[in-house]
Amino acid sequence: MINADVSGSDWIKPEVFDYLKQQFSEQRFGNPNSNHFIGNRLFQEIEMARGTLCGVLSCDSHQLIFNGGATEGIRNVFYSFFEHHNYQDAVILHSPYEHSATLENIRYCRSKGAECIALAHEQNGLLDMAGLQTALKDCQGKAVLVAVMAAHNETGVIQDYQQIAELCHAYDAEYLCDTTQLIGKQSFDFERSEVDYAVASGHKFGALPGTGFLLVKNSWHFSPLLLGGGQESSLRAGTQNYLGIASMAIALPLAQQQMVNQAEVTAVQRRFEQALKHHFPGTVIIGETAPRVPGLTFCAIGGVSREALQAVLEDARIMVSSGSACSDRKSALSKVATGLGYCDDVAKNTLRFSLGYSGTEAVYASLADTLRRVAPKALVA
Repeated sequence: MINADVSGSDWIKPEVFDYLKQQFSEQRFGNPNSNHFIGNRLFQEIEMARGTLCGVLSCDSHQLIFNGGATEGIRNVFYSFFEHHNYQDAVILHSPYEHSATLENIRYCRSKGAECIALAHEQNGLLDMAGLQTALKDCQGKAVLVAVMAAHNETGVIQDYQQIAELCHAYDAEYLCDTTQLIGKQSFDFERSEVDYAVASGHKFGALPGTGFLLVKNSWHFSPLLLGGGQESSLRAGTQNYLGIASMAIALPLAQQQMVNQAEVTAVQRRFEQALKHHFPGTVIIGETAPRVPGLTFCAIGGVSREALQAVLEDARIMVSSGSACSDRKSALSKVATGLGYCDDVAKNTLRFSLGYSGTEAVYASLADTLRRVAPKALVA
C-alpha cells in the first residue's frame, strides 16, 4: 500500500504508536486538570509537549493554543476578529482558493454584512501581490482581516507569507495564514513569519487525528470560542486531548528531521513530472513554476480520464485523491483549476499525488509501474 494522499492525512509515525502502547499498557489515564498525582503528571506532560513544539515553531508558550485541529483554529480566529469589530465595518480580503474551513467562515461573515473581497492569483497559483496592496489601500480606515494560506492543499504552491504579513501590517490589517499544509513539510518560524494567526492539524505530520493547535501573535487580545474550565490559559476550554498533544510533540520534531531530504525528494518528484509530460502528451502540472511543498504533484494527465487512473491506482492499493480531501467527493471539477484559468478538460481530470517525504525513488518507481497499465509507453520516475 502506498499513501499518495499525505496531504489528506499522513501515516501515524511508529514512534507515536510506541507512545500509545506504553500509555495503554500502564493505563495512565485521567484528567490533566485534576489535582492528584495522575492529573499533575499528565498536566506536566502537556506543558513539556508545549515546550517541545514551541522550540520547533519558534513561538512563546502563551502563543500556542492546543485544540481539535485547523478547522477549529480557523473558526476561532474569525470569531475573535468579529468579537472586536462590527461586521458592517469590516473587510475580509481572501484568496478564493482557501480551504473550505476558511471559505465557509467567509460566507457566514458575508451573510452578516461583512464585505468580502477575493484576491487575484497568477496562473501558477501565486498571489498577485500588487493586487493585495491595492486592496489594502482601498480598505484603509476599516478593520481588515486577510486570509491567504501558506501552502495550498491541492497545488502545494507556497506563498511568500512573510511578505504578505509585512504588507498587511503596513496597512494595519490582521493576517490569518492557514499553515496546515506547510507545518511538518517545511520549517516554520512563527516569530520571523510576522503572521498574526497560524493553524495546524496533527494528522498532517504523523500525529493523531482530532488534535492540533492555533498560534496567536497577540494572545492577550484574543477571544476564545469555547468557554468553560479555564484550560489553555482560558483561551480554549475543555479537557485537553493529552494523547493527541503528546503525539504532536513526538511527530513534529521527527517531521522536522525529514526535511534534510527535501532537495532529494523534490528532484525525484520533478523527474516524475517530466516523465508524465513525456509519456502522456498534454499533461498539465498545476503550479509547476511556483515554489511547492516537496512530494506534491497536482496534475491532469493528458489523454487519460481521472476515473480510469483512479480505478487502476485503487486496484494497486495506492491512495490518491482528486484534490482536497474535504471536497474530494463533492465536485467533478476542480474549482482551483478552473479559477486559475484552466479549461474544463483539465479541471475534471485533476489528481493530487502527495507523497511528502515518503516520495523516494523507489516509491515513485512503484507509482510509475502502476501508471504503465494505462500508458502505451513505459513511465520511468
